[in-house]
Amino acid sequence: MLGVLAANDEQLTAGEIKMRAELSVGHFYWSPSVSHVRRELSKLLERSMVSEIDTRSGKRAITVYETTDAGRDALRRWVQHFPGQDQVVVKHPVILRTWLARGEDPDRVIDMLDRHLEATRARLDEALWSRERSREVGIVDDPDQRYSFAVLDYAIRGLYAEISNIQQLRDEIASGTTRDPVKRVRRPKGQLRRRGGAGRPGAEPDQTAVNGKQRSGEEPRAGSG
Repeated sequence: MLGVLAANDEQLTAGEIKMRAELSVGHFYWSPSVSHVRRELSKLLERSMVSEIDTRSGKRAITVYETTDAGRDALRRWVQHFPGQDQVVVKHPVILRTWLARGEDPDRVIDMLDRHLEATRARLDEALWSRERSREVGIVDDPDQRYSFAVLDYAIRGLYAEISNIQQLRDEIASGTTRDPVKRVRRPKGQLRRRGGAGRPGAEPDQTAVNGKQRSGEEPRAGSG
């Protein structure tokens, strides 16, 4: 919360902080509700890390917040503290539910994964829009925003990877069911035939193919001669 507020050193309302979070850290870490933003702001006010200012927007009275020197110092110390060897664990509720779905109707699991794919594609669209909008307003050219823009690209790559991984998981679970991706293909099987014993590893080779002639005493095969 403090980082979102301090990112551009602005005065923002709770609603504006929520929107900024959705378009920045929301792509890779956390997207808060307005009520959560207000709770966190109350804690930061108690610690004198932010200040609040009553002002007006047109005829409407509003409260905006800005980072204090104490808040900027605390944020700087936190950023400089490397987390060490802590393992990064991604809590993925969809993957957890899939893992726990032993014996469930596969259609239910596939539906869940399809919904997650749809939601992830929507998140990717939002991230791509954010990147394009950042270019339009010149954020890309601001040296202070270089890291933020690089992290946005990181988040976009992660969303592409998530879509690919979930699609493969979904197709693997659908394999052998009526929703098997193979069944989406509508084409004739063609002239390919199942290979006989001569084509299996370890089988004796067909001597006709090897020698170009029948063994002694064999009747000529149809089409040979």
